[in-house]
Amino acid sequence: MKCWLGRISFFFFLFAAITICSPAPVYALNKAEISDMEVSKSGKDLEVSFHLVDCFNSDMEEAILDGVPTSFRIIVSLEKPSLFLRSKVADFSVRRTIKYNRLNNEFQVELQEHPQTALVTKNFEEAKRWMSTVENLPVVPTCWLAKDQEYYLSVKAELSKVGLPLFLRYILFWVSLWDFETEWHTVMFLY
Repeated sequence: MKCWLGRISFFFFLFAAITICSPAPVYALNKAEISDMEVSKSGKDLEVSFHLVDCFNSDMEEAILDGVPTSFRIIVSLEKPSLFLRSKVADFSVRRTIKYNRLNNEFQVELQEHPQTALVTKNFEEAKRWMSTVENLPVVPTCWLAKDQEYYLSVKAELSKVGLPLFLRYILFWVSLWDFETEWHTVMFLY
Protein backbone atom coordinates (compact mmCIF):
# COMPACT_ATOMS: atom_id res chain seq x y z
CA MET A 1 0.00 0.00 0.00
CA LYS A 2 2.81 2.43 0.90
CA CYS A 3 4.61 1.67 -2.37
CA TRP A 4 1.44 2.43 -4.34
CA LEU A 5 0.94 5.76 -2.51
CA GLY A 6 4.59 6.61 -3.06
CA ARG A 7 4.26 6.10 -6.80
CA ILE A 8 1.13 8.24 -6.96
CA SER A 9 2.87 10.97 -4.97
CA PHE A 10 5.91 10.82 -7.26
CA PHE A 11 3.79 11.16 -10.43
CA PHE A 12 1.76 13.98 -8.88
CA PHE A 13 4.98 15.81 -7.93
CA LEU A 14 6.39 15.25 -11.44
CA PHE A 15 3.17 16.54 -13.02
CA ALA A 16 3.19 19.63 -10.79
CA ALA A 17 6.86 20.34 -11.55
CA ILE A 18 6.30 20.11 -15.30
CA THR A 19 3.23 22.33 -15.04
CA ILE A 20 5.06 25.02 -13.09
CA CYS A 21 8.21 24.90 -15.25
CA SER A 22 6.45 24.82 -18.62
CA PRO A 23 6.88 28.01 -20.65
CA ALA A 24 4.08 30.52 -21.05
CA PRO A 25 2.13 30.40 -24.30
CA VAL A 26 4.06 32.15 -27.05
CA TYR A 27 0.94 32.91 -29.02
CA ALA A 28 -0.53 35.01 -26.22
CA LEU A 29 1.42 38.00 -27.49
CA ASN A 30 0.28 37.72 -31.09
CA LYS A 31 -3.12 36.13 -31.40
CA ALA A 32 -4.07 34.99 -34.89
CA GLU A 33 -7.05 36.73 -36.44
CA ILE A 34 -8.94 37.08 -39.68
CA SER A 35 -8.80 40.40 -41.54
CA ASP A 36 -9.89 42.01 -44.81
CA MET A 37 -12.85 39.65 -45.25
CA GLU A 38 -14.80 40.30 -48.45
CA VAL A 39 -17.86 38.54 -49.85
CA SER A 40 -18.36 38.66 -53.61
CA LYS A 41 -20.43 37.12 -56.37
CA SER A 42 -18.39 35.62 -59.17
CA GLY A 43 -20.18 33.81 -61.95
CA LYS A 44 -22.48 31.25 -60.38
CA ASP A 45 -20.88 31.21 -56.89
CA LEU A 46 -20.81 33.30 -53.76
CA GLU A 47 -17.13 33.63 -52.77
CA VAL A 48 -15.17 34.81 -49.75
CA SER A 49 -11.65 36.24 -49.53
CA PHE A 50 -9.65 37.09 -46.39
CA HIS A 51 -6.22 37.05 -44.73
CA LEU A 52 -4.98 35.27 -41.62
CA VAL A 53 -2.84 37.65 -39.58
CA ASP A 54 -0.21 36.53 -37.02
CA CYS A 55 -0.87 32.87 -37.76
CA PHE A 56 2.79 31.80 -37.55
CA ASN A 57 4.73 31.98 -34.30
CA SER A 58 8.46 31.27 -33.95
CA ASP A 59 7.94 27.74 -32.55
CA MET A 60 5.72 26.83 -35.48
CA GLU A 61 8.18 28.26 -38.01
CA GLU A 62 11.01 26.29 -36.40
CA ALA A 63 8.98 23.08 -36.50
CA ILE A 64 8.11 23.62 -40.19
CA LEU A 65 11.79 24.16 -41.00
CA ASP A 66 12.51 20.89 -39.14
CA GLY A 67 10.17 19.12 -41.58
CA VAL A 68 6.99 18.86 -39.49
CA PRO A 69 3.90 19.24 -41.74
CA THR A 70 1.59 21.98 -40.45
CA SER A 71 -2.11 22.24 -41.28
CA PHE A 72 -4.63 25.05 -41.05
CA ARG A 73 -8.31 24.17 -41.02
CA ILE A 74 -10.58 26.95 -42.28
CA ILE A 75 -14.23 26.66 -41.24
CA VAL A 76 -16.92 28.53 -43.20
CA SER A 77 -20.56 28.90 -42.18
CA LEU A 78 -23.33 30.72 -44.07
CA GLU A 79 -26.59 31.37 -42.20
CA LYS A 80 -29.90 32.98 -43.06
CA PRO A 81 -31.69 34.70 -40.17
CA SER A 82 -35.31 33.78 -39.58
CA LEU A 83 -37.81 35.05 -37.05
CA PHE A 84 -36.24 33.44 -33.96
CA LEU A 85 -33.23 31.47 -35.17
CA ARG A 86 -30.66 31.34 -37.92
CA SER A 87 -30.83 28.50 -40.41
CA LYS A 88 -27.63 27.11 -41.91
CA VAL A 89 -27.29 27.43 -45.66
CA ALA A 90 -23.75 26.04 -45.78
CA ASP A 91 -21.24 24.69 -43.27
CA PHE A 92 -17.90 23.26 -44.42
CA SER A 93 -14.17 23.33 -43.85
CA VAL A 94 -11.05 23.25 -46.01
CA ARG A 95 -7.53 22.30 -45.01
CA ARG A 96 -4.22 23.86 -46.03
CA THR A 97 -0.93 22.10 -45.34
CA ILE A 98 2.66 23.28 -45.57
CA LYS A 99 5.57 20.83 -45.77
CA TYR A 100 9.26 21.56 -46.01
CA ASN A 101 11.51 19.25 -48.03
CA ARG A 102 15.02 19.65 -46.57
CA LEU A 103 16.70 17.74 -49.40
CA ASN A 104 15.38 20.06 -52.12
CA ASN A 105 15.18 23.11 -49.84
CA GLU A 106 11.60 23.83 -50.97
CA PHE A 107 8.22 24.33 -49.39
CA GLN A 108 5.12 22.60 -50.69
CA VAL A 109 1.70 24.08 -49.92
CA GLU A 110 -1.39 21.95 -50.53
CA LEU A 111 -4.74 23.74 -50.74
CA GLN A 112 -7.72 21.43 -50.31
CA GLU A 113 -9.89 23.79 -52.35
CA HIS A 114 -7.50 23.17 -55.30
CA PRO A 115 -6.60 19.48 -54.88
CA GLN A 116 -4.96 19.06 -58.29
CA THR A 117 -2.47 21.89 -57.64
CA ALA A 118 0.47 21.81 -55.22
CA LEU A 119 2.31 25.10 -54.87
CA VAL A 120 6.10 24.80 -54.56
CA THR A 121 8.62 27.51 -53.65
CA LYS A 122 12.04 27.92 -52.07
CA ASN A 123 10.91 31.14 -50.35
CA PHE A 124 9.47 30.59 -46.85
CA GLU A 125 7.76 33.99 -46.80
CA GLU A 126 5.94 33.20 -50.04
CA ALA A 127 4.82 29.80 -48.68
CA LYS A 128 3.51 31.50 -45.52
CA ARG A 129 1.62 34.00 -47.70
CA TRP A 130 -0.02 31.12 -49.60
CA MET A 131 -1.06 29.53 -46.31
CA SER A 132 -2.50 32.73 -44.86
CA THR A 133 -4.28 34.21 -47.90
CA VAL A 134 -7.64 32.87 -49.01
CA GLU A 135 -8.87 34.27 -52.32
CA ASN A 136 -12.22 33.62 -53.97
CA LEU A 137 -13.13 30.53 -51.94
CA PRO A 138 -16.51 29.29 -53.29
CA VAL A 139 -19.12 29.13 -50.52
CA VAL A 140 -22.43 28.25 -52.25
CA PRO A 141 -23.99 28.55 -55.69
CA THR A 142 -25.87 31.85 -55.94
CA CYS A 143 -29.02 29.96 -56.96
CA TRP A 144 -29.26 28.86 -53.29
CA LEU A 145 -29.66 32.47 -52.15
CA ALA A 146 -32.87 34.52 -52.11
CA LYS A 147 -32.90 38.08 -53.46
CA ASP A 148 -33.11 40.93 -50.91
CA GLN A 149 -32.34 38.50 -48.06
CA GLU A 150 -29.84 39.09 -45.22
CA TYR A 151 -27.13 36.48 -44.70
CA TYR A 152 -24.35 36.01 -42.16
CA LEU A 153 -21.06 34.58 -43.39
CA SER A 154 -18.73 33.43 -40.60
CA VAL A 155 -15.14 32.23 -40.94
CA LYS A 156 -12.80 30.71 -38.38
CA ALA A 157 -9.32 29.18 -38.71
CA GLU A 158 -7.82 26.49 -36.52
CA LEU A 159 -4.08 26.34 -36.73
CA SER A 160 -2.50 23.19 -35.40
CA LYS A 161 0.98 21.82 -35.81
CA VAL A 162 0.71 18.68 -33.72
CA GLY A 163 -2.10 16.15 -33.83
CA LEU A 164 -2.10 13.88 -30.80
CA PRO A 165 -4.55 11.18 -29.81
CA LEU A 166 -7.11 12.49 -27.34
CA PHE A 167 -5.78 10.51 -24.35
CA LEU A 168 -2.27 11.90 -24.87
CA ARG A 169 -3.55 15.49 -25.03
CA TYR A 170 -4.65 15.19 -21.38
CA ILE A 171 -1.30 13.81 -20.30
CA LEU A 172 0.90 16.03 -22.50
CA PHE A 173 -1.23 19.15 -22.21
CA TRP A 174 1.66 21.59 -22.79
CA VAL A 175 1.83 20.43 -26.42
CA SER A 176 -1.49 22.25 -26.87
CA LEU A 177 0.53 25.47 -26.66
CA TRP A 178 1.38 24.74 -30.30
CA ASP A 179 -2.34 24.72 -31.19
CA PHE A 180 -4.48 27.84 -31.43
CA GLU A 181 -7.47 29.17 -33.29
CA THR A 182 -8.96 32.46 -34.38
CA GLU A 183 -12.21 33.93 -33.19
CA TRP A 184 -15.20 33.73 -35.53
CA HIS A 185 -15.21 36.62 -37.98
CA THR A 186 -18.73 37.36 -39.23
CA VAL A 187 -19.92 39.59 -42.04
CA MET A 188 -23.57 40.42 -42.66
CA PHE A 189 -24.55 41.10 -46.26
CA LEU A 190 -27.71 41.59 -48.30
CA TYR A 191 -27.92 39.48 -51.43
